[in-house]
Amino acid sequence: MSNNGLVVVLGGGGARGLAHVGILEALTQHGFPVRAVAGTSIGAEVGAFFASGFPMDELCRIGGAVDWRRTLQLFMPDLARGGLCSGRKILAFLRQHFGDRLIETLPIPWIGIATDLDSGEEVVLDRGILATAVRASISLPGLLAPYRLGDRLLIDGGVVNSLPIDVARTRFGGPILAVLLQPIGPRGHARRRRMPGWLSARHVPHPAWIRRARPVRTGVEGGGDINWRTRWVMSQSASITQAALIRLRLQQSPPDLLLNPEVRHIGPLEFYRGTEAIEAGRQEVRRRLPEIERLLVSGSSSLEPESGSNNPRSS
Repeated sequence: MSNNGLVVVLGGGGARGLAHVGILEALTQHGFPVRAVAGTSIGAEVGAFFASGFPMDELCRIGGAVDWRRTLQLFMPDLARGGLCSGRKILAFLRQHFGDRLIETLPIPWIGIATDLDSGEEVVLDRGILATAVRASISLPGLLAPYRLGDRLLIDGGVVNSLPIDVARTRFGGPILAVLLQPIGPRGHARRRRMPGWLSARHVPHPAWIRRARPVRTGVEGGGDINWRTRWVMSQSASITQAALIRLRLQQSPPDLLLNPEVRHIGPLEFYRGTEAIEAGRQEVRRRLPEIERLLVSGSSSLEPESGSNNPRSS
């Protein structure tokens, strides 16, 4: 594998990860070569499309065309074991575009990260069928059911490594350009977004007991719907935990350049805001153009893959 070009590491973050599409499109348009891609969760998915040679303009079109209806179709609860959604429609979507293509045959080297639900080990997905590897990496706990790959039951790689810089450097060397989607410092309360009109009570019939029910108030100052408060607390707690893990990993294995597109206002399942996310990715590349150019000129202190390293368990 040539050392000429960037090793791009794409982090997890749900719908925010559509910013990766804008990042990769802008890198391509400005002539920055990418020689390898590593990703977790949505980063693994977007990276797989790029590494397979999928046209960037078509990927932008797909990412920008997702609306609420399409999101609900993909994540519709279907009484799956281990998650609200079995992920069958998502796997069908991946197979539609990747078929049975093998990771080993991709024109650009790619690796994805998943987590072994039984052992808690990080699993590096670097061979086998691309579609199933991506499906395993995006298995967000509680939402998508775990995915069995061989003898392992796999969940989202973000549980152990949301930004796999260390794995990428071990496998590919540098220079490494990483894309972080989650805020890792203090942030204010996310503004609650109004549900689209077509999902309101006028358009979606609800059982009578739901229509008659009054909001339950909490003891939290300011009150509020207890369901909203509970969901927010759980989501915020998970974000805090993941931010702490990312900070530790960045200290242990920093990238040569870290991009941080402004997508914190986009919720994890707000895929209907794909156009915003993609544009945020483009803007981040434009803003950091001089740094990216310098990175390619100067290279990295570790252009070659590390030798003698203890590689994480592979698929």
